[in-house]
Amino acid sequence: MAKTIVSLIFIFAFLTYVSIFFGIVFAVIGFIILFVSLHSYYFPTHYEITDTEIIVTKFFGSQGRMLNEFRMVYEGKNGILLSPFSRKTFLNQFRGVFVLVPRERIEIVEHVKQHIANRQDGTRETAKKNGTDAQ
Repeated sequence: MAKTIVSLIFIFAFLTYVSIFFGIVFAVIGFIILFVSLHSYYFPTHYEITDTEIIVTKFFGSQGRMLNEFRMVYEGKNGILLSPFSRKTFLNQFRGVFVLVPRERIEIVEHVKQHIANRQDGTRETAKKNGTDAQ
């Protein structure tokens, strides 16, 4: 909560400075840019994980991705990163989905890991039947 208050004070001071020295038009443009870029911090984001997909609903819309697109799950301090790659790469943060999870995260993380592990096992079984290598 303290971070939010400090950030709002900083933004207000910055926009006041811009309006005094550069005009109200630039202050409004600055407000719009800051609002759009920080909307996921100030407004709630809702996550829904089903057996087949993950749906991320934000202030400006929602995004749905199939769980079978993901190959790895990385746990972080505040959430989990679902990666479409089978190994670590710098593209994880751009192509993956970061899901903020509560402190009682064990069930959520285990559900996602189990689903992705089952998918990988199914891919290996299919590849063995077809005589090809799985990625």
